[in-house]
Amino acid sequence: MTRQQETRKLISIEKRSAQILVLFLLVSLWFQSWEISFGLILGGAVAILNFHWLWRIMEKVFFDRKLLHSLQALIKFIALVLMIFLILRFAGVDAIAFIVGISTLLLGILYEVIRGSLRAERGDS
Repeated sequence: MTRQQETRKLISIEKRSAQILVLFLLVSLWFQSWEISFGLILGGAVAILNFHWLWRIMEKVFFDRKLLHSLQALIKFIALVLMIFLILRFAGVDAIAFIVGISTLLLGILYEVIRGSLRAERGDS
């Protein structure tokens, strides 16, 4: 698979995750709770931004063969843990909603994997 095809797949996962996040956000309005809606928004944003940042770093490591960028992955991980701690400690969001927001990325990945499998099964490209 070419670099461009891989990038399209990753962008597709990001877009699908954002769509799922918007759907969850609309459902969260039923609870009429700022903490729940804000938790979903922050959780989804952290997950999608983390995914985007990670695949940009890994793209440089694997395709450009720049191992120095692997140090960025460690720095990104530390920043991610710190960000999650600060959000859960000081932002006043619902922790379960935050976790559900983060899970939108997993649902986006799962959706795209199933869609890709069905395309391969039908013989589409």
